[in-house]
Amino acid sequence: MHMKRVIPVFALISVISLAEAVPPPRLAKGPVPVPVPNIVLAKQLNARLIVPPNGMPGTVTIPSKNPRRAIMDEHLLTRSGETFRGKFLGYDPAQGLKWSHPDFLPKVIHFLPNRVSRLNFKVSPLPTHAKHHNCQIELANGDTIAGDLIRMENGKLILNTWYAGELSINTAHIKSLKPGFSTSKVFFEGPKDAKNWTFTNGQNGGFPQRMNPLLPLEQQKQLKERAAQAARGPTWKFANGAFESSSSSSMVGRKMKEMPDRSSTEFDVEWTGSLNLYINFLTDSLTSYSMCNGYCLRLTQSNVYLYRYNFNNNAGRGGRVGNNVRVNLASLQGNAHVALKMDATKKNIALLINGTLIQKWENLGEFPSDDKGLLFTSRTTNRMKLSRIRVTDWNGNLPDASTKTKSRPKEDYVLLNNADHITGELIGIADGKLQFKSDFGEMAIDLGKVGVIHRATERVQAVPTTTGMARAIFKDEGSMAMNITGWKDGKVTATSPLFGEAAFDAEVFQSIDFTGKNTRQTSTVLPTINPMLIEKGIRVPLQLQQRVLPAPQLRKVPRALRFELNVRPRPEAPKIEPRR
Repeated sequence: MHMKRVIPVFALISVISLAEAVPPPRLAKGPVPVPVPNIVLAKQLNARLIVPPNGMPGTVTIPSKNPRRAIMDEHLLTRSGETFRGKFLGYDPAQGLKWSHPDFLPKVIHFLPNRVSRLNFKVSPLPTHAKHHNCQIELANGDTIAGDLIRMENGKLILNTWYAGELSINTAHIKSLKPGFSTSKVFFEGPKDAKNWTFTNGQNGGFPQRMNPLLPLEQQKQLKERAAQAARGPTWKFANGAFESSSSSSMVGRKMKEMPDRSSTEFDVEWTGSLNLYINFLTDSLTSYSMCNGYCLRLTQSNVYLYRYNFNNNAGRGGRVGNNVRVNLASLQGNAHVALKMDATKKNIALLINGTLIQKWENLGEFPSDDKGLLFTSRTTNRMKLSRIRVTDWNGNLPDASTKTKSRPKEDYVLLNNADHITGELIGIADGKLQFKSDFGEMAIDLGKVGVIHRATERVQAVPTTTGMARAIFKDEGSMAMNITGWKDGKVTATSPLFGEAAFDAEVFQSIDFTGKNTRQTSTVLPTINPMLIEKGIRVPLQLQQRVLPAPQLRKVPRALRFELNVRPRPEAPKIEPRR
């Protein structure tokens, strides 16, 4: 009995001893090298460790259209790390950025350009007068430009753009270009209004169009009444050239009267929270995503699924096509461009997000040949917006083909849409023809047959940089380095060794980086471990070394909030002196 009383006392003393052996976190006096921490402990200490979401192996990397954006409203970032919300009023090279803030006196202040890191505008869609450009140019500094290709001669490539008129680009700085020159037929582009679109609530499950005639009349009547009530529920709304939804099961779709064997369906999608969108294509139903004949692409925050459905004689069946594809849409910060490529001749379907090939499904069998409708279904109550929907024919070219090419350093490389290629020297472009010199002599190639052109490494020169050069990031895609000389009444004047002088429509800009750096990032990039942040002797988990776990990134933390993490270093091995 006496021993039973002693045991709990010893247990209590042991717990207290262990607790005292680990000292509490203490306030740091200066910059502290931070080892790889326990993530739970780090969060408790407010150490602000950022771990990339969904950093698991096998996730498809998707470029972000709006890199490094955490605040959706208009704001300004200084080079010392401060963030200022407010309103951008204008720019003058001498006085700097004109900024309005409700809490400042005076109400209008000026920021010198050399003190500003980045100006981010409120996330918004492109204006209605914006035009879709097929030609894309990649420059030596990583910038990309879109426009309509006019010609290339005398060391200049002429692009016609909706945002800056004609741009004359120095060809010496062009790394590659996709002409995008084809006689592609546009079957639909919009939406411009709600005409010819069907709006419904999918809670009706496809009734009464899919009513079973063998059911009793009373039951059929009840189902029709329930379907009519559900169809009157919340659905998509048309406003300002886009469809908006904040209710689950809301549907919007339209019939496509004619579709080519090879087609492309593209659209922009914006969302808050997490994304859950179903896209039915080549479908014969605009009231159900499952009771139909056709395909259904299910796009969620972390996965992509493709389903094939068949519905005949009041009975249906369906199933998943292939395996799901892991994606990370959280890092895209609520904005993406989706493209569906369909080839009925080869029985292939491809999905691209922000120009990156996510998955290609091959040998799918016969495509539906009757109705070819397009249907969007929201599967979440989060706000969602669809805009810039465009259905065209397609030349069959995919971006993964261009990444596999290997041009010789001293020769230009042309990849054709049929996967053939030719090497030599690019002479010029005019009248829809590519003038090219090869070992077989000079030839003219129809631009409609050209997929991508890679310039020889020796022919590409670096883009010159000048003092005060900033980088403009476009809303759609692309970026361009320039010296901003004026900003007034929605027009931006700028100069650059690349294009000379030009006037831009301010609505094309999503942000301006005054450091001049190319900040384009991808959705699943895992940061490398900075060895300067790891003290000597600290044990790094094996999972982290093997990149199974994402490495933490440190944000700048005010000194008053810094803590030393309680991580004990591995004791160094004792030195053993040889016996004499």
